[in-house]
Amino acid sequence: MKTLTAAIHEHATAAPADEAAIYVPDRPGSGTETVLTYGELDLRACAVAEGLRERYPAATRVLLLYPAGTEFLVGFTGCLYAGMLPVPAPLPAANNAGQLARLDRIIAVAEPSAVLTDAAHLDRLTGELAHTGLAVAATDGDTGSDTHGGPADWQPPEATPETPAFLQFTSGSTTDPKGVVISHANLESNLALMKKTFALPEHPRLASWLPHYHDMGLIVVLLMALRYGGRASIMSPTGFLRDPFRWLEIIDKHGVHLSPAPNFAYDLCVRRVDADRARELDLSRWRVAINGAEPVQRATMAAFQERFGPAGLGAHVQCPCYGMAEVGVFITGTPAGTPATGLEVAAEALERNEFVPSAGNGPVRSLMSSGVTPPGFGTLVVDPDTREPLPDGRIGEIWLRGPSVGLGYWQDPETTAATFGGRTADGRGPYLRTGDLGVLTGDRLYLTGRLKELIIIHGRNLYPHDLEHHLRSLHPALADGLTAAFAVPCQGTERIVVVHEAKAGDRELLAELGTAVKAGLSAFADASVANVAFVGRGGIRRSTSGKIRRRYMRQLFMTAELGAHWEDLEPAVRILYRIRAEQTAR
Repeated sequence: MKTLTAAIHEHATAAPADEAAIYVPDRPGSGTETVLTYGELDLRACAVAEGLRERYPAATRVLLLYPAGTEFLVGFTGCLYAGMLPVPAPLPAANNAGQLARLDRIIAVAEPSAVLTDAAHLDRLTGELAHTGLAVAATDGDTGSDTHGGPADWQPPEATPETPAFLQFTSGSTTDPKGVVISHANLESNLALMKKTFALPEHPRLASWLPHYHDMGLIVVLLMALRYGGRASIMSPTGFLRDPFRWLEIIDKHGVHLSPAPNFAYDLCVRRVDADRARELDLSRWRVAINGAEPVQRATMAAFQERFGPAGLGAHVQCPCYGMAEVGVFITGTPAGTPATGLEVAAEALERNEFVPSAGNGPVRSLMSSGVTPPGFGTLVVDPDTREPLPDGRIGEIWLRGPSVGLGYWQDPETTAATFGGRTADGRGPYLRTGDLGVLTGDRLYLTGRLKELIIIHGRNLYPHDLEHHLRSLHPALADGLTAAFAVPCQGTERIVVVHEAKAGDRELLAELGTAVKAGLSAFADASVANVAFVGRGGIRRSTSGKIRRRYMRQLFMTAELGAHWEDLEPAVRILYRIRAEQTAR
């Protein structure tokens, strides 16, 4: 088995002038592109590795805190070359107590011996992490060794297929982050599966604005490029949010084969890039537009195709996918060149955990398939209570086994056993219990929601993302901003609460919007929405990968404003302009 470590070094030796990564500035004309060749990456990674080996034993964890750019790849590859475990994590903003607190939790779990960053952030991080006792070094400065032998003298670390390659921390959308141990074999299996599913060529060209510590940004783009001698074109998340056109422009000008994004990104492109500007692009070389990491909306896919089809976007380029950090990243995907599959299903049957195509005579839900279950994975849909496998057409928890499934959570045997050690009622296993709800129909997988985020009203299962998506269609002023839907206990039952980001300047408009949401969403769900709350932009808490932290928003809602008095949820529309700063900072 060829490891990623060996693949990078081999390609650098064979074609040192090839471009490994290009960082594109956020705005045209705001700076030059930063290019990192394979030769430069190899040389600098060797220097980093030598500096690490002088100080620390093999298998040491090294925390990587970098801004968007190519320098992260130097630190990550340097750790691989040293036989140490890179731990990618978000670079905290200056003086951000919440982000520093989350970083402290990662440090407590991973127990790294050192921190790598770039020279621009060295002094700040040295001060902010002084309480941890960790040494902080910059990979674009002095690595600490005066005797760098260079690539010719570098010796690869000993590694078996089961040797851990890196720690991938989960995004923390439902719980505190956990460090998934990804072995060299796990990574190789997952990369090969994606390459085959999406029919990627040798030396693929990829692009991303996703953070390098997020599994889609890291594995789908950066590590995929390095493993197969390709090129990754990257930009910052803030640059994308400021101007989504910039992402599409990179895909055009760099001749990108594959680029991934969550559903909201495609929706943002439709809303922010008008038809005239879209026609400036040539997207004809874009083969795979992965849509994953959050529920895929059929309406978003149709709108994106309508807007960018005239720019050359192929009819079957959009590929709904499903994945999670516990398997590296990728589980199922729509094969390249294959039409994505969607179904209109009966809403009432869905609430009973049944998947019944709509007969056109009642409420419906539109769902997109997350693709074909791949060879090599054992995929079951299981009743989470009885652990009995369910037949096609029944909704249950998705259980997985296969070579991509990670080794477990770092230094957390109890949670590892509960999550990675699932066994069916008849003893089959072990399986990874994903916590995701879905249904198999033939070889197609449909995701319906998260097990712990279901809203259960009088025995009916309501899915938060359905409510959130419908809310944004109720009024033009609701189209922007994030939404979190969840249930709260009230008088012995569950009641629906929705929190939405809105501008706080017009109380009369907010009252009008609240009334529209309460009426429209109650009718849609056929269940009373007890409370509508508005928060300022940025008030909806998200994980590092952008997923809505519904359970955390529920906690804030219950503790920050209303205390324990749930007998009276009136007024029906409660306008919240902010949730206390010390709580939103978490």
